[in-house]
Amino acid sequence: MPKASITTTPELEAYLTQNAKIPFSRVVSLSGGTANFTWRLYSPSGESSIIKHAESYVKDITTMPFSTDRMDFEKKAMDALPMLIPQDDLLRIPKIHFYDPNNHVLQLTDGGPRTLKEAYTDHLLNIPVLGRRIGIWLARLHASTRSVDLKASFDNQTAKSIYRYAYASSPAVFSVYGHDAAVGSRINETYGSQLRTDSVCICHGDFWPGNLIVQSAVSYGWSNFNTTVVDWEMVRDGCGATDVAQFAAEAWLLDRFRGGRGLFGAFLKGYAEGARENGEVIGDGFLERVAAHFGTHVAFWPTVVEWGTKEETKELVSFGYDLLVKVLEMDLPFMKNIFSGLETS
Repeated sequence: MPKASITTTPELEAYLTQNAKIPFSRVVSLSGGTANFTWRLYSPSGESSIIKHAESYVKDITTMPFSTDRMDFEKKAMDALPMLIPQDDLLRIPKIHFYDPNNHVLQLTDGGPRTLKEAYTDHLLNIPVLGRRIGIWLARLHASTRSVDLKASFDNQTAKSIYRYAYASSPAVFSVYGHDAAVGSRINETYGSQLRTDSVCICHGDFWPGNLIVQSAVSYGWSNFNTTVVDWEMVRDGCGATDVAQFAAEAWLLDRFRGGRGLFGAFLKGYAEGARENGEVIGDGFLERVAAHFGTHVAFWPTVVEWGTKEETKELVSFGYDLLVKVLEMDLPFMKNIFSGLETS
């Protein structure tokens, strides 16, 4: 299929008509996501699907290169992983309808209009139930994707490099907020460096409430929401503790700033339950990696994505910094107290 320019809605409509031969009645541009161009496509019968297109840069930061192989990895994940992860009646991975590897266009099932981050305050959503199920599902993903050949096929070097961004940026953040930048440097050298060589299992790579789409399964079932795990472009072989820590950090922020609904604790307990289900014990090394990544995330990302006031942002940076100091001191009782839900024994 010849190369096409697809960065505007008219260009996508022309591509769908002339190149992909996909019928549609309407196309709506979506604002979510920073890396790719995305649209909701309506078929002539009224059914909706999602179209994603990757360019060789970040959509919202056109000066930042981002290899288009990210879409090849995403497609590979959505093809391979549903056959490996035990079936779940609540969580699922989108199905692929169409893929054009030359133009980096992906059409997949539409999970719905709201992310878990957006729906968090909806009291029809049973956060403790959903948090537990998300944790169990993630543990199953990590436990079922450990074959050497599978991990080798997900050696996503672009994702590994990008994922280290928060580690590399934390020393400057600590300096700005009056902390010792050397703590961030040591964390980056000790833990950020491991992202390049980790190969325990397949990681989603960007696992947070913004990449889970929730949709009511039945109108009367207030705890029964279908949840679709989307945006697999950062999928990679790695250490599952980073997925756990990223989701836990964002869940903790939601609990703190959006109503304290208990997503953080329910998720950690669910992950521990899923680990036990697979006969695994969460050891001190795993906890250490969770704490290092959690602390880095909470200290850095709220300075980029606003959660609260300037004073509250300062408090978050200090909290993350203090946790990272405890990590460097190997203060396991302190870490176990914060992440108590992760206990498998």
